[in-house]
Amino acid sequence: MLQITSTYSRFDLEVYWPRAEIQQHVSQLQVETEGPELEIDQLQSRNELGIGGFEYFTRQVRDVAYQETIAAIGKMAASGDEVVQRAGHFREEMILPEQARKAMLAEVPELNIRAAPSTRPKITFKYQQDIHWSQGGVNITHQLRPPKMTWTQGGVKVDVRV
Repeated sequence: MLQITSTYSRFDLEVYWPRAEIQQHVSQLQVETEGPELEIDQLQSRNELGIGGFEYFTRQVRDVAYQETIAAIGKMAASGDEVVQRAGHFREEMILPEQARKAMLAEVPELNIRAAPSTRPKITFKYQQDIHWSQGGVNITHQLRPPKMTWTQGGVKVDVRV
């Protein structure tokens, strides 16, 4: 008896799709702001107009009072010297009424008017911004697996029995 058995070749292919893991890091942005801060220093302008602060006012009053006191002492000394010089002479003039008349007609005060100060105010502006930034990104990890191939060889079997 003759028996022939044939088997076909077999090829199995198992494919694995590639995998990707994606990790995303978001960018971080931090903004720190200081200001805006505006400072207007009008002290010198106000001092020129005569409406300055207490320190300027007291210094101005002190200086004016000192000058006025020195001038008043000088005037009193001059009129006293004039009385002494003229008192020894026999004149028919009256000394004290004449001095009073001179004092009345002596000076008319001068007016000084200004519309605005000549010094501009000092303006200081401050604004600061700090930006802290950390860069984000993406990490991609690939997982690749090679395909699995299985090969079974075919063949022919011949069995002879007598």
